[in-house]
Amino acid sequence: MKIEIPGLDVKKGLELYDDDEELYLIILRSYVKNTPDVLDKLRDVSSDTLGDYAITVHGIKGTSTNIGAEDLRKAALELELLAKAGDLAGVQAGNEAFIKKGEVLISDIRSWLENIDTD
Repeated sequence: MKIEIPGLDVKKGLELYDDDEELYLIILRSYVKNTPDVLDKLRDVSSDTLGDYAITVHGIKGTSTNIGAEDLRKAALELELLAKAGDLAGVQAGNEAFIKKGEVLISDIRSWLENIDTD
């Protein structure tokens, strides 16, 4: 099976699991199931929630690394560093685009998974 999903370096993702496609698909399904709720936690960032924001975006960075979502991982890292530095304005400037990028990736993965499930 050829896995082609925009926003994923599938080769890199598969390498993490010794090229085990079945395991990689399980990880992708988990990502699609769990990440939307995590992204929702990032929507209303304020000075009071900046510490929690850094922890949450760090988690997205990790799970994105686990599937080969390098662009999302890099964006999460940037936001994590801004949050840890206390740069609320910087976080707010990039947050909406980051959430949108994550939602598009989730949608693309979900669509791909639905296509293979109907074959």
